[in-house]
Amino acid sequence: MLSTQQLLKNQRYLDHAVAQQELEGLTVPALVMDDMRRAARGEITSAEVIQNIYRQFPDVEIFCP
Repeated sequence: MLSTQQLLKNQRYLDHAVAQQELEGLTVPALVMDDMRRAARGEITSAEVIQNIYRQFPDVEIFCP
């Protein structure tokens, strides 16, 4: 169980990440947002988010640095 402070911190990180995408003219798909919210709450891991993205968008090239 995450503390209230950690939950707020995670939500702030998520908000910033989404805002950055919007500044670049991109939109985060709703399915991805749902998973990212679940990860921010500690319900799933970031690795599970990534696996779900690959599963949901198999024909989209995902760029990783």
